[in-house]
Amino acid sequence: MKMILFSGLPGTGKSTLAEIIGRQLCIPVFAKDWLEASLLRSGLKSKMDDKLLGFAGYELLTVLAERQFMLGQSVILDSVASTQTIRDTWRQLANQYQAEWRVMECICSDVNLHRARLNTRHRNIPGWHELEWADVEKVKGYYPPWDEQHLVLDMVNPLQENLSKARSYSEI
Repeated sequence: MKMILFSGLPGTGKSTLAEIIGRQLCIPVFAKDWLEASLLRSGLKSKMDDKLLGFAGYELLTVLAERQFMLGQSVILDSVASTQTIRDTWRQLANQYQAEWRVMECICSDVNLHRARLNTRHRNIPGWHELEWADVEKVKGYYPPWDEQHLVLDMVNPLQENLSKARSYSEI
C-alpha cells in the first residue's frame, strides 16, 4: 500500500499529475478542492469560515485515506498540504498502516508561466471558484518548505517528463 501526496501551491499542476498517475496505477485520487466544493454546495458555507472549511477538507481527506488503507488499498491525495500538522498526520497514518509514503511537490519556477496557467485554467468543479494570483500569494505566505525526502516536479518542464518522474517515484 502507498499514500502518494501531490502537494504544492495552487496552479502548479498537482491535480493534472495526480489524476493521470491515479488512472495509470488504478489508485483513487481524492482532491481537497472537490471535497470543499461539496461542502459549499451542501449549504454549510453559511456555518463555516474559510479556516473551518479548510480544516473540514483536510479531515475528509484523512478519513478517505484511512478508509482506503482499511481496505488494503493505496490512495493518492491532491492537496496543497499547507500545514506541517496535516503533513505529520498523513505521514503518521501511512506509518500506522505500514503504507509507503511518497510526496511529490509541484512547483513552477517561472512566475509568469505560473500566473498565466492559473489565469487560464478551468477545472469545472461544481460549486468551486477558480483561484486568482492573490490566492497563490496568500498561500505562499504560510506554506512551509518540505523538510523530508520528496520529489520536486517543476512544471516548466514538459508534462511527459514530469509524468515519467512521478510514475517512477510512485513505483519505487
